[in-house]
Amino acid sequence: MHAHPSRWLVAGVCLIASAAMAEPAEPVAQGISLGFSSFQQIGLWRDSEPAMTLDAAYQRALGTQGPGRHIFVGGGLRYALPSGKTTFPLEVYGRAEIRTRVGFWEPAGGLELGLSRVALPWQAVRVPMGEELYEQNDALLTGPLYFAVHAAPLRFHIGRFIIGGPEVQWGPAGPPFRTAQRLHIGLARLEVQL
Repeated sequence: MHAHPSRWLVAGVCLIASAAMAEPAEPVAQGISLGFSSFQQIGLWRDSEPAMTLDAAYQRALGTQGPGRHIFVGGGLRYALPSGKTTFPLEVYGRAEIRTRVGFWEPAGGLELGLSRVALPWQAVRVPMGEELYEQNDALLTGPLYFAVHAAPLRFHIGRFIIGGPEVQWGPAGPPFRTAQRLHIGLARLEVQL
């Protein structure tokens, strides 16, 4: 027994009408950000000279509901200043972070993985007799990868903007991953939601 063609037509019109009357899907949260930070490599016996960095990043939530709306993934490009002090001033990174929002406060924390050839000059080593020893830039001996824990507790949501204060990133660089640590202190960040 075949269904009458008019029944298929009515069913099709009802399906299209119900789709048209449904609420539009909530857009996935995404944004671009600009940041300014202080960067230093911490060695076992001495630290590198500090540098300032500028970075631009893109981030996107994994979903619109449930845990996915709190998990953001993205990446960015960071530029070290002054560039003449570094061997190569650019680095690229990917980041995954968890965000939560309480009123206008929106802290974030996560992990960052990057590729960097920013090798800063190491500070002098002071020996007990008051002498200073200078050695070659052994930052070049570390590999191009780094892994860092990222924490941004002071972020505030104002309209389409998120304004961030001090942030911290800390983690090893390598391989080998036992010789140097990276320390980023984020001084300011501005994110615009798209």
